[in-house]
Amino acid sequence: MKKMITYFMMPLLLLVWYSGNAQNSTVTGIILSSGDDMPLPGVSIVIKGTAKGVVSDFDGKFSIDASSSDVLVFSYLGFSTKEIAVKNQKNITVVLEESSQALDEVVVLGYGTQKKTTLTASVSSVKGDELVDAPVASVANTLGGRLSGLLTTQSSGEPGFDETTFKVRGIGTTGNSDALVIVDGIERSITSINPRDIQTVTVLKDAASVAPYGLKGANGVVLITTKRGMEGKAEISLHSSYGFQTPTNLPEQLSSFEWASLKNIAFVNDGGDPTNVPFSEEDLNKFQDGTDVNRYPNEDVMDQLIDSAPMASHGLTVTGGDDKFKYFGSLGYLTQEGVWGDATNFQRYNLSSNIDYQLSESTKFGIDVSASLRDVETPSIGAGQIIFGFWRLNSTNPIFYNNDKNTPAGYFERNPYLDINHSGYFKSNDYRYAFTIRLEQKIKEIPGLTIKANLAIDKRDVTNKTWKTPYTFYQLNNDNSLSGFTGNIQAPSLTEFYGGSRQLTGQLIAAYNNSWGKHSIDAITVFEPRDGTNDPNIFNKTLSVTRTNFNLDLDEISTSGNSNPDDLSASGFSQSQRQVGYAYRATYDYAKKYILEIGGRYDGHYFFAPGKRFSFFPSFSGAWRISDEDFFASQTINNLKLRGSWGKSGNLARGGAFQYLSQFIVSNNVYAFDSGTVSGVYESLDPNPNITWEKATKYDLGVEMDLFNSDLGIEFDAFYEKRSDMLIAANVVVPNEFGIGIGEENNGVMENKGLDFSLHYYHGFSNDFKIDAGFNFTYAKNKILEIAENDATLNDPERSRTGKALGTRFGLKSLGYFQNEEEIAATPYAVNLGNLQPGDVKYWDRNEDGEINDKDNVVIGNSAFPKVTYGFNLGANYKDFSLTTFWQGSLGADTYLSGWGAQPFEQSNGVAFKNHLDYWTPENPNAEYPRLTSNPAGYNYWGSSHWIRSGNYLRLKTLTLAYSLKEIPRINNVRFYLSGQNLLTFTNLKTDVDPENPNNYTGYWQQKTLTVGVDVKF
Repeated sequence: MKKMITYFMMPLLLLVWYSGNAQNSTVTGIILSSGDDMPLPGVSIVIKGTAKGVVSDFDGKFSIDASSSDVLVFSYLGFSTKEIAVKNQKNITVVLEESSQALDEVVVLGYGTQKKTTLTASVSSVKGDELVDAPVASVANTLGGRLSGLLTTQSSGEPGFDETTFKVRGIGTTGNSDALVIVDGIERSITSINPRDIQTVTVLKDAASVAPYGLKGANGVVLITTKRGMEGKAEISLHSSYGFQTPTNLPEQLSSFEWASLKNIAFVNDGGDPTNVPFSEEDLNKFQDGTDVNRYPNEDVMDQLIDSAPMASHGLTVTGGDDKFKYFGSLGYLTQEGVWGDATNFQRYNLSSNIDYQLSESTKFGIDVSASLRDVETPSIGAGQIIFGFWRLNSTNPIFYNNDKNTPAGYFERNPYLDINHSGYFKSNDYRYAFTIRLEQKIKEIPGLTIKANLAIDKRDVTNKTWKTPYTFYQLNNDNSLSGFTGNIQAPSLTEFYGGSRQLTGQLIAAYNNSWGKHSIDAITVFEPRDGTNDPNIFNKTLSVTRTNFNLDLDEISTSGNSNPDDLSASGFSQSQRQVGYAYRATYDYAKKYILEIGGRYDGHYFFAPGKRFSFFPSFSGAWRISDEDFFASQTINNLKLRGSWGKSGNLARGGAFQYLSQFIVSNNVYAFDSGTVSGVYESLDPNPNITWEKATKYDLGVEMDLFNSDLGIEFDAFYEKRSDMLIAANVVVPNEFGIGIGEENNGVMENKGLDFSLHYYHGFSNDFKIDAGFNFTYAKNKILEIAENDATLNDPERSRTGKALGTRFGLKSLGYFQNEEEIAATPYAVNLGNLQPGDVKYWDRNEDGEINDKDNVVIGNSAFPKVTYGFNLGANYKDFSLTTFWQGSLGADTYLSGWGAQPFEQSNGVAFKNHLDYWTPENPNAEYPRLTSNPAGYNYWGSSHWIRSGNYLRLKTLTLAYSLKEIPRINNVRFYLSGQNLLTFTNLKTDVDPENPNNYTGYWQQKTLTVGVDVKF
């Protein structure tokens, strides 16, 4: 780490040198149009990396004070932006080329870049600068809805555990459907990246774009490029922000009076004596008057234990260089606490440095270094168990006796306050390092040919420490004295874990780009071997040691004071992974109008049997730029392009490696002999020597348009994918005497089809006022074509999984509620059950056999994954003020209420919420919830359509209001901003469920965040 820090200081030293040698002088010039050599008035001339600039006058002339190390940036609507290094020039004539900015845009693709003009693939991208203001710990948590085709899932908002998974164009497989993430050309995780280091995020969606990724491309690819040094004088940027987080949507708990009143009603509904209810009138009055807070409290566990949590981010970047040497470096720090205090704390430290050096006219050398440290500390009891404790503690139970934290109450051997603050701790230190050497050599003897060699080393070391300690809780005696008891942890225990992984990636790339006349060729070939893994969920090596029943309260394995071998355990494993691929892509275009491309990869992976480890994944694509045809003349449409693609790509099927081999388990209890058991090895799984990867055949047809001098850009795609060879359980029944399990087979088939659409509009009404707006949506619908389904459901159209979307919900169809005894008596299955009452759910007896069972199941709802995701941004700049908003939403997903969300008094005495007040009574026949019962598990909560709710929502994901101060001596720009995340949500859900993360009752909540920040550039 010291060497890295020393190395990182090099750009700072260069900064001092550059700053000391820069001398300002006046540069004048004239700006002309390439088409007619006419002067261009109103052209913006800015010193690169600063806010300092001027505008050309009516005659196209300009004058600006600049140093010899500065680079001037000339930009004008409808013309290509041009950069000119000042050096020793005093007077400059600048000729701007007419062009569409969108067409000149360079798009990042697999192992290279390509101009959007000749792009035949379907991709979408966003610049990193559009993401940095979002107050999130990981940039992955702000990408949902920003890019057409990209769907995100954030399963938790817990600090340090709020990772987001990416899906591209929906779900096309029953196995792993997560997109491949590539950072700077190497397979890496996004979670540890400093958001301010990101240059672009690009999503590869169709066969043409994912073809170079072969067996890992079927689920789409997310490419992230980080910033690199640019020619110009040294620039230092400082960033600092501070804010607070609160849960987006917390359930509102009933008061103790309301809870006890409902409990009485439930008791009577269950046949109890109305004159002998659990809570008397006197009890109810005492819950309200607050005269006895120990026996008759009015507790709100969320009000007591949940508060706003601070979050802060600070950073420094430095960049600059000349035509020989360019550098970029950054330092970043993030800290985030949990909503129940500093018992949960997350800190991330980032360091990165990218250096490019032009060794000669034809040789370029680069070194990229990045490192991150993620420190997480939480209570030893996980967030899910803590939240379980919240709901287990209803409002008639105090958290503390006498409102004193020194005398916490205990229920079922636990208390959420003690779980958070006195149960011990979990600490995790996650170190990640990445080092890449890049060498690029142009071959002078073959114009247009460049050879590139990259070597990347990624290493990860994780150490976890879980220290569990007993705590004391109290119970109130009849004489109002308190007795102490030990919680569910009886003695201290300690677990220490180490997990390590490393990845070595080599890339040898030959790139050729040349043109003659109207013909152009752009081609690459890649040889890429990889050893190890950089998957954040996989380790090459682990070691775990646990010791229980400590005699000493010291959190070290060697100082427990306990030598009993039965209280000590150890485990671990090691593994290796290897992959090799040969990728290619070649693009031919004629007059930039007719473009053809071939691509693909020949890939091999250790997962599969010798002789079956390699496969070929090809693609073909083409495009026609109609707007460049002589017959096409339009003053409105600047660009019109049709494109299409076909190809195959792969996906590692679920289930892990070596399924082609017999699998064995080592056990201490293989068989009994004499008076004891014997250790040994036994076979657990029958091998499948023919196992292989999934294969995806992809089709895409797209159209791109730019209108109104490229102010408006539109892109539309229709896509279809057929996924075959999905691993599914063998549909074979074997006798128990067979003794082992049957392996999976590549028999599953699915299809996935849909539409992508994106629109972007930008217009400057004047130099002072500009607007920026965009909209995108993705519709994706999958269908299972073949799956191992038993005949009982396969031959029943209502119950068959085949022909329906993955994740389709099946269950009983609810017909509402039984409204009276006569209706119950007229329903055969209800009579057979014998204990139903008005207010119970009424189910459809589909086959009319007088019973309710799985034969009555039908489709009751959609998958929890949406069919449509969309997002739109609205922004405006007026002088030094800017306002940007980003909205995200989804359609077509269904949420299923269960557990605490559906059942008041869950687990007999659990919490009840305000929404549970809408329960059935004769006066409220169409209530949200059935009649109240004291112990709700059972009939009313059988899986049925009664508990299906629409998960559609629209959310104000990010809002930023900013003001910039310019022309400050020795400072290029100071920008102040106020930013919010998850500020507003519109949904039809009547419950307290967050539609974006429906596990409100079982997991850590999504967070609403408000921050203030400042950016300073020198």
